Amino acid sequence: MSMKKRNLILAVLLPALTAAGVWGISLLIRQDLNTDIRLAPSAPRLSVESGFYPEEFELTIQAEDGADIYYTLDGSVPTLDSLRYEGPVTISAATGSFQVPNVTMNWSAEESTVHPRAATVLRAAVIDPDGRAGDCVTATYFVGDFEKRQTIVVSIAASPDDLFGDNGIYVTGKEYDEWYLGGREGAAPVPNFLKHGREWERPAVIEFFCDQESVLQQPVGIRIQGASMREEAYKRFSIYARKEYSGSSWFDIPLFGDKRSHAVMLRSGFMNGYIQHLVQDRDVASADSAEVFVYLNGAPWYITILQEKYTEKYFQEHYGVDDDNVIIAKAGLVESGDAGDQILYQAMYDFLNTHDMSQDEAYGQLDRLMDIQSYIDFSCVNVYFANLDVNEEKNVVCWRAREYSTGEYGDGRWRWGLYDMDLENLDYGYYMEDINTFTQDTHYAGAAFHTRPMWAALMKNGIFRRQFVLSFMDMVNTDFSVERARKAMEGWVYNPLDWGMKADWVESFFPARTKAVTGYLAEEFGLTGTQERVTLSVSDPEDGYIVLNTITPDLENGSWSGMYFTDYPVTVTAVAKDGHRFVGWECGEIVLAQPDNAAMTLEIPKGGLTLSAVFE
Repeated sequence: MSMKKRNLILAVLLPALTAAGVWGISLLIRQDLNTDIRLAPSAPRLSVESGFYPEEFELTIQAEDGADIYYTLDGSVPTLDSLRYEGPVTISAATGSFQVPNVTMNWSAEESTVHPRAATVLRAAVIDPDGRAGDCVTATYFVGDFEKRQTIVVSIAASPDDLFGDNGIYVTGKEYDEWYLGGREGAAPVPNFLKHGREWERPAVIEFFCDQESVLQQPVGIRIQGASMREEAYKRFSIYARKEYSGSSWFDIPLFGDKRSHAVMLRSGFMNGYIQHLVQDRDVASADSAEVFVYLNGAPWYITILQEKYTEKYFQEHYGVDDDNVIIAKAGLVESGDAGDQILYQAMYDFLNTHDMSQDEAYGQLDRLMDIQSYIDFSCVNVYFANLDVNEEKNVVCWRAREYSTGEYGDGRWRWGLYDMDLENLDYGYYMEDINTFTQDTHYAGAAFHTRPMWAALMKNGIFRRQFVLSFMDMVNTDFSVERARKAMEGWVYNPLDWGMKADWVESFFPARTKAVTGYLAEEFGLTGTQERVTLSVSDPEDGYIVLNTITPDLENGSWSGMYFTDYPVTVTAVAKDGHRFVGWECGEIVLAQPDNAAMTLEIPKGGLTLSAVFE
C-alpha cells in the first residue's frame, strides 16, 4: 500500500473512531502515524493457472511494487530460505522424486519408498525483508501426454515436514524412532500415524480436476484416516474444510450432488462405496463417493475412493438438524465425549435390558428411543452382503438430535449409518453368496449376528419380525436387483476387474446371493410359506404411483413385480399426483376397493397377487 493511500485511509478512520470513543484503537493508529503501518504483503499472481498442458511453458510471477517473491516446488510454504523468483520459471514435464522413510512400524527392515513426481506443485509468496509473508498461492501443473479419463484428479500440496518430519502425521515420528533404534526397551511409543484428533491435523491445499479442468482449490486440514490402513505405506487422508484455513467450514462447491460437504475422506475399498450407492433410498445414512486419482506434492499416490465423512455437519446438511444439536456414536461411544450424550446412547440398551420386547407396548416405546426401521435397513444391508466385520460396537455409526427440534429428524431417536463395509467381498472360506450372515461366526467381529443383544431382544417381537422380513424382501426386489446393481456399477469409471472383482460379478453374484440369503432368512425367522410374485401396475404412471411396504416401485414401464413370502401380508397404498384422484384397486376383472381404500393390507395367495391402481 502506498504512503499516500495509507494516510488517506487514516484520515477517514481516525475521526470516526475517536467520535465513537474507541480510544485504544485510535491511540494505536495515532502512534503509528510516525512508525509506518505495514500490512502483510499481498499474494503474488501467477501467469498460468493450474491445469494440464501439452508442452512446457514459461511461468511468470508478479507482485505489487516489485516486492520479493519466493517459491517452492516440493509442497512446502515458501520462506526466506526458499527459491527467490528472479524471472520466468520453466514448467516442463515433472522430473525428480522424493523418498519417504519411517512410514511402517518395522521401517528398518523395509526399503524407503521412492516417489517420482509426475506433476509440478508450485507455491509462491511475497516475503518482506523482516520475514513477514503474505498469502501463499498454490498451483499444480501437469505437462505432457496425460490420458484423459473421467476419474477426478485430486492434488494435495502439504509441507513435507508436516507429513514426514519428526512431528509429521505420516511417519512413525521422532519418539518412536529413538525407541526403535535404541534397544527397544519398555513399551513402544505410539507412532505418529496411529495418533488421532485435531492435534494431528495439518494444513494443506487440495485441488480437484474434472476432465482435466480445475474446479476447486481450497486450503484445508488433513489427517491420517482409517484403522488398519494407517500401518500401510500408502496411507489415506481425512480432509476438512475449516474457517481457519479458507474462511469457510464448507468446500466451496458441492462435491456430491447438490449437498455441501464439510469433510471427506480418501479411503480404500470399492465395495464400501458401491454398496452405499445402491441403498441411498433407504432409512439408513449412506455416504456418497467417487473414484479419484490422488497426487501428493506432485507424485502419483493411488487411485482410491473419495467419500463423504460422517460429521455433525454431514447430518445437518442431509437431515436438517443443526450441527451443534447432533450426537454421533461410533462403535458404541459418542464422539463428543460428553457423559450426558453417552447416557442417551446407553438408554437404548438399558430399555432393552429392562423390558420384554415380546410385548407390543414395550416395542412401541422403544420405537420412540430409536428408529427401528433405520436399524432394520442397516441390518438388511449387512446381512445381504455378508458383512462379518460388524457388530453393535464395531463398524457402526448411530446419530440423533440431542434436543428435540422441528423437522422429521429432530425427534431425538437414534438412527443408523452404513460404515466401513470393505470386508463385504472377502472370501471367508465360503463362496460369498453362500455365507449365512445370521449364524456365521468370525474372528473379525465376534459371535454370530443372531446372538447380539439388540437383535436377540427385537426378534422376540412379532411386529419386528414382520417388519424385517418385508423390508428385506423390499430391498431384494429393488436395491439388490441385477438391473439396479448393473446401473450402479456403470457409474464408476473403473470396471470390476480394476477392483479385483470378476467381470461378470453383478450378473453372477446377485441372483446367487438372493437365492441363498432368502433361504437363510426363512430359517432365521421360521418362515413356512412359499415365495410368490406380487405384480403391481397403474392406469397411467402420469396419474399416480403405488407404495408397497417400504418401497415405491418403478412403474414407468407400466408394471413391476417382486417375490414375497406368503407368511406375511403386504401393504399397498395408492398415491394420486396433483390434479388426479384415486378411483380404486383392480385385481384382474375384480374391483377390490373404492377411493376411500387407497391403503390396503392383503394376504398373498398361492399363485401370486396382481393389483392395479386406477386413477383419473
